[in-house]
Amino acid sequence: MKRKISFTATVLIVLFFGSANSIITRTLIDFSKYDENIKSQFSEPAESYITNVDGSPKVVIGYKDYLLESWKVELNESSGDINNKILSYCKPVSSQRFGTTLGVRVHFPKWNNNSYALIKPPFPVKIYDTNGQYANAENGVMPNVAEIKSIAVWVNGKNYRFGLAVRLKDRMENIHEYFLGWLYFDGWRKLVFNNPNFTESITSKVLKREPLYPYDVPYMVLDSIVIYRPSAELGGDFVTYIKSMEMEYTPYIVDPATTQDIKDEEVWGIITKKTRTRQNFEDQRLTEDLYLYQQEKYRMQMGRDDAVTSTNAGGKK
Repeated sequence: MKRKISFTATVLIVLFFGSANSIITRTLIDFSKYDENIKSQFSEPAESYITNVDGSPKVVIGYKDYLLESWKVELNESSGDINNKILSYCKPVSSQRFGTTLGVRVHFPKWNNNSYALIKPPFPVKIYDTNGQYANAENGVMPNVAEIKSIAVWVNGKNYRFGLAVRLKDRMENIHEYFLGWLYFDGWRKLVFNNPNFTESITSKVLKREPLYPYDVPYMVLDSIVIYRPSAELGGDFVTYIKSMEMEYTPYIVDPATTQDIKDEEVWGIITKKTRTRQNFEDQRLTEDLYLYQQEKYRMQMGRDDAVTSTNAGGKK
C-alpha cells in the first residue's frame, strides 16, 4: 500500500493510518526545481563575502554558490590530472521534456584506467536551518527514513558502458552507495536500484529500536552521484543529464501520538545547538577556502590586466 504525503519544514513526523509497513514514494531531488528551492532559503546575499567586524573573519554564503551552476565534478585521484579537472564540470541545461536538468561533463583519462567521477553540490546539502528544522526536505534531504525499498534516477544516456550510482549519507554520517545500472542506451531512461534485502513480510524483518531525541530522526541526504568508467571503455569527454531522483521507503516514525505530546526541541533546543555548532565549524573552514579562492581570483585578474596593459603599450609603440 502506497500513500503520498507532503513535508513541511517544521514537521518531523509523517502520519500514516494502517500498517506500520506502509511504503512512501517521494522525490529526493528534482533539478528542475532545485535552484528555486535554494533561492527560497536565502533572502540575501546573492554573492558570498567575508565579514571581519569583530576581528573574527566569517563567511557569509550567497545563494549563487549553492546553485546548479556551482555543482562540481571530482575525479578519483589517479584520474584527476589538471586537464581532466578543468574539463570536468556541471551546469544547468534545459530539456524540452523535463525543463531544467543537471548537465554534467566528465573528462576521463584516455589511457586504460578504472575511473570514477563524483558529481556533487559545492557544499554539503544543508539538513537543518538555524532553528533545527529541516531546510531541504525533498531537495536533497529525505526525513524519517527507516528502510529503503528502491531508488530511481531519470538520466540521459549516450551509449557508453559507464555505470551510475548514488551515494547517500545517514544521520550517523555513514555513506551508503546504491548502484542503479549502466548508461548503455540513448535518450532518457529511469534507472532503478531495488533493495534485494527489502521485504514487506514483517516476520522476515530484523526488528529493532533506534534512539530518538536528542538524536536526529533517521534521514538520508544526497552526498553525490557517481559515474564509473571501466578501464576498457573509451576515455576522454563524456556528457550526461540528470533530471531527478525518487525514493521508495518505509517511515521510521508512524505514530505521532507518541512524539507530539511534548515538543522536545522547543523545550531543550539540543538539535538547534548542535546544528549551530556544526555550522560554526563549517563556516570557519569555508572562510579559509573562500579567502584563498578570492585571492587566487584576484591574482588571475591582475595577470589578465597586466597582459592587456602590455599589449596596449606594445601597440602604441
